[in-house]
Amino acid sequence: MKRQTNLKYNNFDMTLEECRLVLDNIDGLIITNETGKIKYMSPSILDRMDKRMGLDKKSQIAGQPVLQLHPTCHIPAFLDSGQRETNTYYFTAGVATVSRIKRVNGEKQGIGALEYDFFVDDYQIRNFLLEIIKLADGGQIDLTESIEEIKKRLSKPEIIKYKMSGIIGKSPAMKAIKEKIFAISNYNSTVLITGETGSGKELIAHAIHDISRRALMDMVEVNCAAIPESLFESEMFGYTDGAFTGAKKGGKAGKFEMAHKSTLFLDEVDQLPYHIQPKLLRVLQEKSIDKIGSRIVPVDVRVIAATNKNLKELVNQGKFREDLYYRLNVVNFDIPPLRERKEDIPEMVQHFIARFNKSLNLNVEGVSDEAMQLFYRYRWPGNVRELSNIIERAMTVCKSDILSQRDFRELADILQRDASYEDYDGSTLEQICMRAEKEAIEKALAFCNGNKTKVAQFLQISRPALYYKIEKYAIDSCQNI
Repeated sequence: MKRQTNLKYNNFDMTLEECRLVLDNIDGLIITNETGKIKYMSPSILDRMDKRMGLDKKSQIAGQPVLQLHPTCHIPAFLDSGQRETNTYYFTAGVATVSRIKRVNGEKQGIGALEYDFFVDDYQIRNFLLEIIKLADGGQIDLTESIEEIKKRLSKPEIIKYKMSGIIGKSPAMKAIKEKIFAISNYNSTVLITGETGSGKELIAHAIHDISRRALMDMVEVNCAAIPESLFESEMFGYTDGAFTGAKKGGKAGKFEMAHKSTLFLDEVDQLPYHIQPKLLRVLQEKSIDKIGSRIVPVDVRVIAATNKNLKELVNQGKFREDLYYRLNVVNFDIPPLRERKEDIPEMVQHFIARFNKSLNLNVEGVSDEAMQLFYRYRWPGNVRELSNIIERAMTVCKSDILSQRDFRELADILQRDASYEDYDGSTLEQICMRAEKEAIEKALAFCNGNKTKVAQFLQISRPALYYKIEKYAIDSCQNI
């Protein structure tokens, strides 16, 4: 490549291909223009994007806004700040990232910015931090954070327990969920995860926590259905020494206190006792807990809640506080059931086979085409959890390296026994009843020419109840006149 005449030193003797090879070997390198659009992105990042978003190898990368492909990238904020260079630390693609960002200026105008990683992976970060701790122990440097706490966290085999790769699926719905997880990773907003039993709500909660800045601390999990109502307050908020007869000496830390600087996952939040709900709302608003025994303790906790129920319907029924519902539902993830994203089944099957090959010490390679057709026909009322159980059961009895239809005889029997099963849309009894109720109201409105008084009498319900149901089901009563 010809040396440019405006260079101060004659230090450039590389071809374009050699320049590309050099760039490709700089870990985590991103170069953008002044508006944050990609000029170059290293293969190491593109590989992570492929796993996270199912990126097509032929995708046009150059010219795309960097935040579209890399939602946690700090370059756009850096460009807006006016800084010349900075170091930054964040989580992305399931690993901790420490990087350097520098502004690139031409002779007369800004060209853009570049960012590159200091470390290849989180294990290198871990080893580096352990070296820092050794220096601190020897008095060579002074750390403001608790060294013992850092040691405790870094003594784990991995900094991050779950990787985003654990969320299987390249369907549009799952791609959107993965992108949303990355988009909110560095914020502290409360999250509500909804979805049927077995759809993967806990996995989503872990993914949100494990790519956030809170990942070095354990996520605290609470199954709201498993705690007796009489013990809920002490379990959640703790108590001080001597707070009541039989109280543990020295008091007890509640789940919120245990989750300080971390994430609190409230599974089956619909089971939260009604009298506890205002206390939870207060914690979310005030960022402090009132321990039994009257001691206010500030807490820094991100709350993620999950439920397989319709919380809005529970609010309408007076079983869940409306203000708490809106406070929890700042960011919502609605996990689609497996029957609505069957294109994800082949990838999930291979994922579970790989997992059980390792745990069962087997060498199964895959499933036959006939077996896969069973999977496509089945409605999966138990969702991903049911698929996992069926794969594991089949692998324990199979006599070949390919799982065949006979290894899923129970599944085939269900489909054969109930030929009408394929026509069933997988609705719950509650959903079926709601559809029937909506249809009855629509027919009654048509029959009574839109006279709501007559409709209420005809259906033997009050007028307010009729108006509520018309609004609930979004029925256009004018069309029934």
